[in-house]
Amino acid sequence: MKHADYLLLGSIFAALILWAFLAPPISQHGEAREGLVVQDIVHDHEWILPDPNEGMPFKPPLFHWIAALLAFLLGLSDFTVRLPSAIAAEVMMVATFLMGRAIGGRKTAWLAVGALLGMYQFWVAGTEARVDMVLAACVTVSIAGFFFWYRNAQKAAQVTCYIAAACAVLAKGPIGIVLPGLVIIGFLAAERRLALVWKFWSWPLVGLALLIDVGWYALAYRIGGNEFIRLQLVYENIDHFFNTASFSTRNTNLTLLGWIATRTLPWNLALPWALIQRMRGEHQDSAGRFLHVWWIAICGLFALAVGKRAVYLLPIHPAIALLAARAIAETLRRSTLSAKRVGGAIALLDVAILTLNPMLWTHMKSNKKVTALVETIRAGAPKTAPLFVTADAANTEMMTITYRLDRSVLRKSIACGERGEFFLVPAKNVESLPAETRLVASSQRNKMALVELLAASKADCPAEQAGPTSSDSGADD
Repeated sequence: MKHADYLLLGSIFAALILWAFLAPPISQHGEAREGLVVQDIVHDHEWILPDPNEGMPFKPPLFHWIAALLAFLLGLSDFTVRLPSAIAAEVMMVATFLMGRAIGGRKTAWLAVGALLGMYQFWVAGTEARVDMVLAACVTVSIAGFFFWYRNAQKAAQVTCYIAAACAVLAKGPIGIVLPGLVIIGFLAAERRLALVWKFWSWPLVGLALLIDVGWYALAYRIGGNEFIRLQLVYENIDHFFNTASFSTRNTNLTLLGWIATRTLPWNLALPWALIQRMRGEHQDSAGRFLHVWWIAICGLFALAVGKRAVYLLPIHPAIALLAARAIAETLRRSTLSAKRVGGAIALLDVAILTLNPMLWTHMKSNKKVTALVETIRAGAPKTAPLFVTADAANTEMMTITYRLDRSVLRKSIACGERGEFFLVPAKNVESLPAETRLVASSQRNKMALVELLAASKADCPAEQAGPTSSDSGADD
């Protein structure tokens, strides 16, 4: 790459970091859930299987490991918890650039980067404390590794593909190997070269990938036992795919098509344009077929899944960006338009798309309601005093409150409390509380109240239960 390329890619990374730094405090339970895991690693050094708030993480630890290492260097904050996503976004962008350069030269590479930067989901996922961008970046690097191996039989590319797939598993589970595997098998089938699977297969690299992934799963199983398997493998994968549990993500395939149509516009116009070309008798070259298999295979998998969300389509964004770049580059080749002017127009279009997108600004809004409640709790309940939450309090909001307080908040019945303990209860239940309680603060806006127990209960009660990370609505997977 030229020095200018390094400078521009570095500038975009700086913009991602700045975006993450200026983002409002974490106030959504999806981000808070991952932040709680990072807090536990930093505070208690539970690297294999953290137990945030006496619960169990829902995702493998790659995102949390990166965030925890950054927290040790830069301090624990919302910014460092979100920073792994910004790094992953940069990795995805660089992989897209390298593939674009290999397919059509430096011009195509930058056109692909410009298209990727004009996609709303790229910026949101790249600045949120969630595992999705880390997964998408690992999948992109794995697919790119295979692409370079297929073109040039480079050993380094083969190693990159295997290691990136192993990292993808550590980011979000078995889906990390399924996505690149589908693209690779699908492409070789389309090329009628399935026999190359055995040439690409490497027992030493398979062994390395198994050592990384199965090694962590085995160590985590020793700590978490069957509950770990039930949660991270069965609940998060099988149950979610077939929607056999109480997930809230019941979107249809029509919704899936809507996400593709709206969240990658206008770059997705390259998809119907390719269809029109095919109907005219123009066939794609090997690189074009690879890009089409990439997005079709991943979309096809999620079309089969009952539980689906828009962010699951993040791994297809580089493929669409590269297809758009090829189409634009071909148009430039046949016209007298200046590449610099077109590049400038794309940059302005990206800014317009992001600036005018109301969903992006909604994402950047601060949830002042939750922030105010957290400050009320922090002022009313000393950090040295035990703080609990009753079972009837909303789990999703409590997850955010627990993260923002940066302290343990377990579930416990107020009838089982001890003197001097504080409890968070739904505001509607304040009037029915025992006489031995003192109302410290109440927020009708948050429908939550903080009370202190003035006398110990004599009830025979079970032990405290894990806090708000121990169950999940499924809306933010």
